[in-house]
Amino acid sequence: MESEHLEPDTINEPFEDFAELYEVTHGEKDDDHRLYSEYAAEIGSPILEVGCGTGRIILRLAREGHSITGIDLSKGMLEIARQKLLAESEEVRSRVRLEQQDMTELDLPGQKFNLVMMPYAEFAHILTYDRQRYTLDRIAEHMLPGGLLVISMSNWDPKEVRMSYAEALKTWGKALPMTYEGVFVDERRELRITRYIARGYDPSVQIALHVYIHEISKMDGTVVARKMNPLSLRYVFPNEMRLLLEGAGFDIKDIFGSYDRAALDFQSRRMIFVARRRSNNGKSI
Repeated sequence: MESEHLEPDTINEPFEDFAELYEVTHGEKDDDHRLYSEYAAEIGSPILEVGCGTGRIILRLAREGHSITGIDLSKGMLEIARQKLLAESEEVRSRVRLEQQDMTELDLPGQKFNLVMMPYAEFAHILTYDRQRYTLDRIAEHMLPGGLLVISMSNWDPKEVRMSYAEALKTWGKALPMTYEGVFVDERRELRITRYIARGYDPSVQIALHVYIHEISKMDGTVVARKMNPLSLRYVFPNEMRLLLEGAGFDIKDIFGSYDRAALDFQSRRMIFVARRRSNNGKSI
């Protein structure tokens, strides 16, 4: 009997109901900032961040003097980013533009960018090869010739449980083993957030299902809520990504395995692609 085939969505958006949780668990992440700061200094404004979330990177670069536009699909994420922006100086605020957009339909009329960043696995949220290629075409149309595109994503972890993506979606991955990821403190609301994650991977469609479980408690340990959010990610392999980028009008400049620019190898947990937009006549610059 053939297994049920499930056509994955072209993009998934699990963040709307836990933007505040995301800000608590990811808002202070800074291990990648130096890399993006260096590229911003090298190539200059204007800059586009695709999937800017709650403004973690965009605000830091604006403080450094860069003009930057951020897009995100999540209204909740952007609301937090806008609130954080209000706390900045007028000079910093003047450098930032935030828009709610689906990155697979990027449309910023009249705007061209020197640097485009997808800093934290945003590209993996696009769940089909064709849609990933189309998204790169849209990005290329918004870039100046010679501009740089920097895409960071997770490298496939062979320890992930193999499973049927269709079956896992039906159960939200409840049969997958959970891994404890740590405790985070929400100082504003005086809450403790304990996070677990269950991971599975279907190699037939190159899609991983990550199910995040957040247990929210008061500071005295009283549990007040539990939230469970499934997140689907399409893993892309290095040579596949090379073909995607080259087909969309980019030349590969560098491929790193970490934010400190170490070479990609079999132990790398991240893949970072740096690609240069070709000139309008198709030649490298």
